[in-house]
Amino acid sequence: MTPVLNDRRIAIIDDDKNLAELTAWEVEEAGYEPFLLDNKHFLKVNDLVSVIRENSQGAVCDHRLMNSGFANFYGAELVANLYDLKFPSLLITQFTQMDTAFSIRKWRHKIPVLLSRDEANASSIAKGIEDCTLELSGKVPSTRKPRRTIVRIANIDEESNERVIDAFIPSWNPYTAVRFPASLIPENIRVALKPNMRLFAHVNTGAEKADDLYFEKFELAPEPDEDDGLA
Repeated sequence: MTPVLNDRRIAIIDDDKNLAELTAWEVEEAGYEPFLLDNKHFLKVNDLVSVIRENSQGAVCDHRLMNSGFANFYGAELVANLYDLKFPSLLITQFTQMDTAFSIRKWRHKIPVLLSRDEANASSIAKGIEDCTLELSGKVPSTRKPRRTIVRIANIDEESNERVIDAFIPSWNPYTAVRFPASLIPENIRVALKPNMRLFAHVNTGAEKADDLYFEKFELAPEPDEDDGLA
């Protein structure tokens, strides 16, 4: 497969030097020229965005960038900012189960491609750059298209000192709860949240895995009518 960004530079964003070099090798195997950032500290996401855009035409970003003081923000936020600028970027995480439901879900609607660390090889990176570039050009796959649907609140909990919601999306899978940050819901609705409450939201219900789901544009849904046979 011929990469969309053939003979161009891909920035490698990772606070772990060894993992950054490993990713750079895979990027090179995929047919790109890797661009490794020197050890720096970025307080603001826009500062890192500027460095990436000035030196490359795409990016592969690790999610947890704060452990060694590389940045004050998550890689998911960085990728979301690059998405707004139509700059193709992939996100990698070693902590899929812990991160996707909370810190990644906040920005998941602007992350076309999420790879676990063990999936991040030359083939998946090349395909990921291609898929991301296609979505940024307006060719959004069915698995990424949002649809207005019912979301039923099952539980309200706390994670990393923030409220999280466990909910069912019947049009996606009525038997599997999905967790997302409560901050995605507008405050005027959030203050009244309770179990079994129903909301409308725009969700990419064509997603194959819970990790790929994102949530936007929450609204209150009417209470079910006990006489209509649907309650």
